[in-house]
Amino acid sequence: MSKILIIEDEPVVVSLLKRIITGMGHEVVVAVDGVQGLALARSETVAVIVSDLHLPGEISGMDLIRRLHSVKPQCAIVIVSGYPSPEIMDECEQMGIKDFLTKPFEMTFVQSVIESILRGRGAPATPPAKQPL
Repeated sequence: MSKILIIEDEPVVVSLLKRIITGMGHEVVVAVDGVQGLALARSETVAVIVSDLHLPGEISGMDLIRRLHSVKPQCAIVIVSGYPSPEIMDECEQMGIKDFLTKPFEMTFVQSVIESILRGRGAPATPPAKQPL
């Protein structure tokens, strides 16, 4: 069992991710903004960080991702976004972040990304065919 940090402000998305990840047998800690997420990343031993790019508060977007990468360089980061730009994706990839969940995402794809990361193989290149949740 691994501990996974979710940084997301949308309750429906948090609930869905938490249900998927705990259903896989992992522990979840949740932050609703960048400040709380950064604090939890510093204080918790987590295997994976799943973070939205668009969060309320003083730390959001790529600034949060850069700080998370600096604080936990060994920790896999999965980016969640409804509309990641090519520039953001390129910058993430330059930091070694290659895992993206584009909203709306499929349960089986989230599972495969988390499983692949925890097995040390990275995320699949393309999401599977859409299946209802």
